[in-house]
Amino acid sequence: MSIEIIEKDDRLIRFVLSDISTEMANAFRRIILIEIPVMAIDEVIMLRNDSPLYDEILAHRLAMIPIVTDLKHYNFQQECSCGGAGCSLCSVTLTCDIKNDTDETILVTSGDLISNDPIIVPVSPNIPIVKLEHGSSLTFEAFTVLGRAKDHAKFQSVANIGYRFYPKIEIDERKCEKCTQKCIASDYCSKKLFEVGTEKSNPKLIPDFWKNCDLCEACSHECPEGAIKVEWDDNKFIFSIESDGVLPFGTLLKKSWEIFKEKIDDFKEQLKNLEIEIE
Repeated sequence: MSIEIIEKDDRLIRFVLSDISTEMANAFRRIILIEIPVMAIDEVIMLRNDSPLYDEILAHRLAMIPIVTDLKHYNFQQECSCGGAGCSLCSVTLTCDIKNDTDETILVTSGDLISNDPIIVPVSPNIPIVKLEHGSSLTFEAFTVLGRAKDHAKFQSVANIGYRFYPKIEIDERKCEKCTQKCIASDYCSKKLFEVGTEKSNPKLIPDFWKNCDLCEACSHECPEGAIKVEWDDNKFIFSIESDGVLPFGTLLKKSWEIFKEKIDDFKEQLKNLEIEIE
C-alpha cells in the first residue's frame, strides 16, 4: 500500500492510494468517516436564555460547532481515571455570558465561547449561534468531550470524503486514421481532457488527465471509430477529503492507519481463537 499526495491545503487534500483492494479502500474511507475521535460539545447547562430559541435547539446548534481537537492530551470519558465524571483529562468547558445592552440586535457567534483550554476552541469564531434583542441575556456552560461519529454525527472528523477509481484511457491511433473529420468524441468530454488541432488530427490526452477524469465514458461511446478505450485500475484510487478544521490532515491520516492496523490485528486474533466445527 502506498500514498501519493497530489493536492493539499488547510481544508482539502487529494491523494492517490495504490496497491489496495476496493474493499480495503472502502474500509479506509469508513474509518476516517466514523472511527477517528474528535471533540464536540456533549452537554450544556443553560443558566439564562432570553434568545428566541428553546434551550434544546440552542444546545443542538452548539453541538454541531466543529471544535479543534487535541488527541494527545485528552481521553475518552469512559476510559478516563475520573470514571467519566469529567476532569481536565477528558473534558473542556466552554462558557458564554452575554447581555445585550445596546439598542440593536446582536449576533452571538462561536467566537463568544470562552474555553478553559486555549487549544480546544471552535475552528472559526464566525459561526452564528443565535441573535439577542435589546436587554436579552445568554449564559451557559458547555462541556466538550471526545467521541466517534459512529455514536453521533457531531463527532465526525471530516466534512466529506470520497474516492474514485484511477482512470486509464487508451487511444488507438490506427483507428483514428480512418476518421475523416476532426475528433468528435473529444467534444463530449465535459472535463476537456483532450487536445485536438484545428484540422483533422489524432486526439491527445492533456497531462495529468487522470486528476479530473470522472470515468463517464462519453468519449468512448461517441467515438465513431471506437478508437478510445476507457478503463480503470482496480487497485488504485483517488481520494478527496474535505475537512472542517478539527484535525490537521497529517494527524487524521496517521490516526486512521493506526485504527486500521488495530482492527486487522484484532480480527487476526479473533480468528486464532475461533473454534471451527467440521461436519
